[in-house]
Amino acid sequence: MDQRRLQCFIVLAEELNFRRAADRCHISQPGLSQLLRQLEDELQAQLFYRDKRNVSLTPAGELFRKEAYKLLLQMRDIVDRTRQIERGAIGELTIGATATALFVILPEIVRRFSEALPKVALTVRSMTTVDQEHALRRGDIQVGLVHPPLEDRALTCRVISAIPFDVVLSDINPLSRKSVLTLKELAQETFILFPRAVGPRLYDEIITLCHQQGFSPRKIIEAAPAQSIVAMAACNMGIGFVASKLQHYARPLATYRQLQGPGPRLTLGAIHPSEHMSPAAEKFIEIAASVGASLN
Repeated sequence: MDQRRLQCFIVLAEELNFRRAADRCHISQPGLSQLLRQLEDELQAQLFYRDKRNVSLTPAGELFRKEAYKLLLQMRDIVDRTRQIERGAIGELTIGATATALFVILPEIVRRFSEALPKVALTVRSMTTVDQEHALRRGDIQVGLVHPPLEDRALTCRVISAIPFDVVLSDINPLSRKSVLTLKELAQETFILFPRAVGPRLYDEIITLCHQQGFSPRKIIEAAPAQSIVAMAACNMGIGFVASKLQHYARPLATYRQLQGPGPRLTLGAIHPSEHMSPAAEKFIEIAASVGASLN
């Protein structure tokens, strides 16, 4: 049953006059009569009594008039929702995010995304980079916030930010007297790092940068999340690395210093399958890139 026939039927039922109804429908009177005959043939029911002077609804036409309003609204709603889904304006989007990405960048992305597409329901899952790669291949998530590079080259990764690490240390550590530090000045310190399993490539990058500066960390303590790294630094058990001003927790006895010169960076990337990305996923990545650029 087509929307045009329903619209013309409703107008004729309101006007009960073919000329006025045809004018409102922007159609000729013969054209209106033809649409009406097609509708009656489809329904196998007579909808109007008509002669040269009068037009009136039959009992079947009266019933159909009441239901036609509802049906037309439903059809318009279905068409509207279908178009919105095609544009990504409504629907669902499941994303993965590492624990660091969750804290450092995700809230700002979600705020902007919700403003842009308020009818898209977001589901967030906390996952490691490797777990997100597996989840994307299975279709469990549509987008991920990870720490590149990836193992799976079949996935597409857009780097959205590269945030320099700062150092957190005890306020009684002699290095705290300096306003900025270099990586080389940390050669005699115990390093407090996130577990290698959380981000093996970033972990190895920090060690490699130390080697390039002519030393290896004399001792490494692994701790997570960032609050634990800050707490252990406050205990003067070593120096830790935090990748965002948002992780500068106001913990008494702990202080933060910038690293000057060569130093590690926390790289954040948005990953997705190389094909068949939904409009909502595209919008999420666009917003993620914009937010990420503000963190560099």
